[in-house]
Amino acid sequence: MNAQPDTWSYDLIADIYAEDMGHSMPHDDIGWYRDLCRRRGGRTLELGCGTGRILLPLLRDGADAIGIDLSLPMLRRLRRNAAALDLTPRVARMSLQRLALRGPFTTVLAPYSLVTYLTAPGELHHFLAAARGLLEPDGVLVLDGFVPKAVQHHEEFRPDYRRPYAHGLLARDKRITVLDDGCHRIERRYRLHDDSGGLREEFTTCDRIRPYREPDLLAHAEAAGLTIRSTSYDYGVTTAPAGAQFYTLTLGRS
Repeated sequence: MNAQPDTWSYDLIADIYAEDMGHSMPHDDIGWYRDLCRRRGGRTLELGCGTGRILLPLLRDGADAIGIDLSLPMLRRLRRNAAALDLTPRVARMSLQRLALRGPFTTVLAPYSLVTYLTAPGELHHFLAAARGLLEPDGVLVLDGFVPKAVQHHEEFRPDYRRPYAHGLLARDKRITVLDDGCHRIERRYRLHDDSGGLREEFTTCDRIRPYREPDLLAHAEAAGLTIRSTSYDYGVTTAPAGAQFYTLTLGRS
């Protein structure tokens, strides 16, 4: 990815990721990816595998899958999660900008709107071209994106959720700033409370993302030598884009 601050946001949330981002996914994307990989067989690469939310279920299902992620703390947590399941995953710390991997792969996954972190000019095209080069002749690249919604800038942090966590409470507030170049700056403030309500820990993360509309992402893919095979909305929950939260493009080599 593009240059990140010394402390990457996902480094900070590695230990709470399952309760935070994982529980924020409203659909069964894990089941959708598992069924896809089961049908296709062959080698699978998951980009942005994080703590193993998708990769570990794939491995438990018998998939020949490996993963990469930029965050070392996330990968450490993945290994601990894997050990609890008696799994030995093959993972590596790697940037989307430098996919130093040897293909080919039958399926390459970029889940949970991973491509929105490619924000600088040329980054998306570079990534798509590199991912295409990892595919076997009939391989597919699966790109997941959230459907962009109108976002209003707000100066203050606004409550996002309150969830039980480790005999206490995990609270997240969020502030979104729409930037002049079309990107969004998303700040998330986390508070961990103990079982008596006392504040145990507080920290804030800051991410910069670029929302991509489905036609725009598809146009970038086609320019990088990829062609559409199929499109899914909300992981098969609906067949139409109207009202969907996520779209998923399955792309093959042109």
